[in-house]
Amino acid sequence: MDISDTRKCNLFNFEMLARFMGAPEHLLIGFYEELLNDHDFLASINNRIAEIREKWGFNKGIFAMPSIDSIDWFAFERVLIYVLIRYLKPNRVLETGVYYGGNTAFALQALARNQGGKLVSIDYPDSEIRLKGSSEARHSLVGDSELYEPRLRPGFMVPLSLYEHWELIEGDSLKVIPDLQDTFDLYIHDSDHSMPFLSRELAAAWEKLSNRALVLVDDIDWSNAFFAFCVKQRLFPLLMTDNGKDNLRVRTGIALRGHANNGNDLFT
Repeated sequence: MDISDTRKCNLFNFEMLARFMGAPEHLLIGFYEELLNDHDFLASINNRIAEIREKWGFNKGIFAMPSIDSIDWFAFERVLIYVLIRYLKPNRVLETGVYYGGNTAFALQALARNQGGKLVSIDYPDSEIRLKGSSEARHSLVGDSELYEPRLRPGFMVPLSLYEHWELIEGDSLKVIPDLQDTFDLYIHDSDHSMPFLSRELAAAWEKLSNRALVLVDDIDWSNAFFAFCVKQRLFPLLMTDNGKDNLRVRTGIALRGHANNGNDLFT
């Protein structure tokens, strides 16, 4: 997809998001433009990518690009995470599935801009996921594109300058989440997308969310877990296209915990 088309689709997504959340569209787009013009953040990402490529020889996915000239080359989900955190100003954010830290970096940059808040991220290192066997791999449909150097830890792309608002827990989210003491205002899922795992993780995370928390799930087309959960909780979700990595494929779903109704109020 051409970068100009990606931007048009992103703007359309934010128009729909504004209607869904009852938020001022100009404010959401303003945060998007803020991110597009944040040259220091993009430079820090490029510097980290160059360092990883040179030191570890990792050149898969986004690391195949020697330099990124626009935030729009990233999947829309990351732009969405930034805008949501800037708008909602959550006190606590829960993230499952870190991998190299793309979502994490955007979340932390938004928290830094907000000058407050904390991100709790949960993930196994890739090497430990592989020890479980392919049947339990986090992303079974992407081949070897997520296999990285065993000495690297989850979130290795995150610039060191963003660590202030971050707590990384290496472990199984199904075991870690029930023991968390915090209440979260935003929950981001990007770990194992299988029906059994995601169903259990959604149920566990749901118990840790505030009354008006927002749930964001990536790769919703990999199983029916997100849709089944929305039906069970009587949630009316918003589905969004990727716009960057996979053209117009619908990949991201969001739902508001306090928005349990038939959705009719969204169209009045």
